[in-house]
Amino acid sequence: MIMHEEHLFEMVNEAVEFAKAELESEQELRPFAMILFEDGNVESLKADPSAHEEQYETLIAKLKQKVADDPRITALAIIARVTIPAHFKPPVSDGIRVHLEERDKSDNKVGARFLYVPYQLYRNAGSDDVMMQLHNPIPIAFPAEIFTK
Repeated sequence: MIMHEEHLFEMVNEAVEFAKAELESEQELRPFAMILFEDGNVESLKADPSAHEEQYETLIAKLKQKVADDPRITALAIIARVTIPAHFKPPVSDGIRVHLEERDKSDNKVGARFLYVPYQLYRNAGSDDVMMQLHNPIPIAFPAEIFTK
């Protein structure tokens, strides 16, 4: 189980770093997912760009099918750019949201988590490079949506 937690942490870290790089270079972020298998391998799944507003919902539907079909999937993360709800008292409203679910926690009343990672984009004086400052994540627990019976 220790190995699983390590792989999970690495996957979430990789997802946030990818989102940060996309936002710094494009100032845009299409929703995407990362799937963790029991052997530690990670698979990425991008949202269908033609789905426009439904990209997130389409990803959730694909993931529900994948976890139903493949018992080797132990966890997943869906990453999206969001406005963090004000009642969570974020330092800034822009955020990267990581929707995290694990198969072995799906029976728990709150078997899933959102990690809201507030961020600010800025340019250094005299440079066109966009940089990002990440703030501490805000964790929110809720019932599993994807790993359901």
